[in-house]
Amino acid sequence: MPMIPVITQALMAAKGASKGLAGSKLPMIEQALSKAVCQYILVSAFVTSTNNVIGPGAGTQTGKILGLSPNTMSGLMVAKAASLGLAGKDIKSLFDTVSFGVVNSMNSVLLQGVVIGGGLGTGTGKIIGLVPFVLTGIIMIMMKAVKMYGDKTFAMASAIAFGVCTHIMSNGTVSVTNIGAAAGPPIGPITIPAAPGIGRLV
Repeated sequence: MPMIPVITQALMAAKGASKGLAGSKLPMIEQALSKAVCQYILVSAFVTSTNNVIGPGAGTQTGKILGLSPNTMSGLMVAKAASLGLAGKDIKSLFDTVSFGVVNSMNSVLLQGVVIGGGLGTGTGKIIGLVPFVLTGIIMIMMKAVKMYGDKTFAMASAIAFGVCTHIMSNGTVSVTNIGAAAGPPIGPITIPAAPGIGRLV
């Protein structure tokens, strides 16, 4: 299942309620952040992988994301926010809320890609292509769209973007399954221990 903003927002809302966050503006903030993060990740992120496959041939890839932690992502946001002069109990609760929604949405995302030179097998992928500065800009656009302004908005957006992008690319891995047929004799089948693959998150 892809990252869907309304589901990500619902996850954030549930976590926020458990943390005691409230206020008339909170749903608008969660809506803006959900839209920005979901749209950016699905458009900009892609996966490179190394695969042990049987070939030669051409195969397709699927896979699940592993290694993401809401607490680790939130911790990165807190650290970045502190460096920008933004701190406080409520902002930590907001970061926990956002991280919970993003990580649990990411856990439902699948890899869709191809493996080059081989078919059936397995591999490990890394997520690349995410830029905190770009995500910060998208968050700011979404926040303005729901009439959310303020002196601290940019610092909040920067911290969230940094945490999301850094954690996903540093700690996220993709467990890859390759599907496809290898060529028969006389050229195959043979084991290809490091076949490259590339794909997108869907």
